[in-house]
Amino acid sequence: MTDVKPIAFYLPQFYPNAINDINWGQGFSEWRSVVKAKPLFDGHFQPRLPGALGFYDLRSQEVFEEQADLARAAGVFGFCFYYYRMGSRRLLERPLHSYLDGGRPDFPFMFCWANESWTRAWDGKSDDLLLEQLYDDVTKQGLIADLVEATKDPRYIRIKEKPFVLIYQVERIPDRKLWLEELRQAVWSRTGQELTIGCVFSPGLRLEMLRDVDSVVQFPPHRLPRNLPRKLIDVETVSPFDTSREDYFESYDAIVEAALTRVDGFERMYPGVTPDWDNSPRRSKNAHVVVGSTPAKFAAWVRRASDVSREKFQSGSIDAPLLFVNAWNEWAEGAVLEPTESLGTAYLSALTQGICASSV
Repeated sequence: MTDVKPIAFYLPQFYPNAINDINWGQGFSEWRSVVKAKPLFDGHFQPRLPGALGFYDLRSQEVFEEQADLARAAGVFGFCFYYYRMGSRRLLERPLHSYLDGGRPDFPFMFCWANESWTRAWDGKSDDLLLEQLYDDVTKQGLIADLVEATKDPRYIRIKEKPFVLIYQVERIPDRKLWLEELRQAVWSRTGQELTIGCVFSPGLRLEMLRDVDSVVQFPPHRLPRNLPRKLIDVETVSPFDTSREDYFESYDAIVEAALTRVDGFERMYPGVTPDWDNSPRRSKNAHVVVGSTPAKFAAWVRRASDVSREKFQSGSIDAPLLFVNAWNEWAEGAVLEPTESLGTAYLSALTQGICASSV
């Protein structure tokens, strides 16, 4: 039976760096948001603190080794690193440079270009622009150079011998068809490798946009196609809470069913899963909190989504039996496979159980 290969999104935010110092204060990293989190209602699982890996610093090569060991043992196939490029500026690049330059760990990886402008959304101020995402020739040439460097690495994930790169919001690229054709051609001319380009689903994505890419990836809980509007939980079920925060709550069970129901809505769509979601550590208001996740429910979702991935691959709808996980280490958004202080490796074990159960 075909083995399903889980790929976990990976946030390279966990180290002090100049851009965060400027915008968020000296020494800032995601850990600062994580430790400040507080429960918003009875039974709310916050703060969610790291377990076996501790409050790690991604300037240390040892962290990658420890993460890869945990991921490999749980059945994770590789990491999908968020990659940031705005004009001549590359952001949060140090961990990725370390991963490439050191040649270790021996663990597969790929890039997802997180082509979003940076705002103060974490403070509930989405209109406060910090850095604008550009699509000029300088950005394109920088992206090309970075992909050329990364895809020379034998660890880079390939689909049918082609390096696989994701774009977070492909619909925002002006003159998208030409832009992507030039990207593909430039990488081919420099490396002799043909890219396979996927995009992450978003509500603004239209069917005609998929003509310019090779695949689309589900990204639960909030970036997946739906038949019906998102159904939120009655706030009375999570009271008492501070209504002035304007937070909103969603059932984990409902997200699972929405994801599985619509995974065939796009022919070339890879399924996605998430262990949980809660971005209240990042947001002082208007947080999105998912309610009801357990390791057992996550394992069941992984099993069902793995079956879908295998079936789509065998039918030729997708080019590899992949399953994307949101995420390995989104600590300030509650989407975490890494060990936690309170649950240990429960969600990693659930991933393993789900994959193994689907292969029986």
